[in-house]
Amino acid sequence: MLKKKNRKNTEKPAISTEGSLSKTQANSVQKRISQEKERMLSILNFDESLREKVEDMFNINLDGLPAGKEPMFFTNAVFKISDAKLAITKVEKLPDVDVTDEDKHGVHYTWTRKYPKGHWNPMSSTPGARQIIGDIQINYDNTIKLETKSKGFMTGLIYYMISTLGKDIKLINLEFENPLDMFRK
Repeated sequence: MLKKKNRKNTEKPAISTEGSLSKTQANSVQKRISQEKERMLSILNFDESLREKVEDMFNINLDGLPAGKEPMFFTNAVFKISDAKLAITKVEKLPDVDVTDEDKHGVHYTWTRKYPKGHWNPMSSTPGARQIIGDIQINYDNTIKLETKSKGFMTGLIYYMISTLGKDIKLINLEFENPLDMFRK
């Protein structure tokens, strides 16, 4: 059931910056992150026991990073949904999400975008190449798992799923892992 789609420009913003950052610009970025945090807290359905993790999603240390970059974190979010089959139908209509696999547990998707101009990856200059932003797994047990490589992309993917599936999806788990911590173990 793997299918190709015609792509439309449907970029979903993740928290990012452009150019070099002055102290004023850095403060502006941190202010925008704070505003995004308040927005997310106002619309995200989650148990109060997850509040600290949700707030930590917006704890992004940009010190020492080039403008437009954020630190890598392996991020995973799991949501309870009311109807997996309906969610599959809705997600498969998204122009920037492609089915990658289907198994007895559910359907796996990849969320992509056009590479940003000047991206460092040599693949970015290949005609039609797309950057993988995250993975979506809709499980037949009425859960959906989201995975990204940064906190900013995770917030973007959560907003995207809320706009696609509705505000009644409920966050039941949220994890962040700094890849450097894997080497420290």
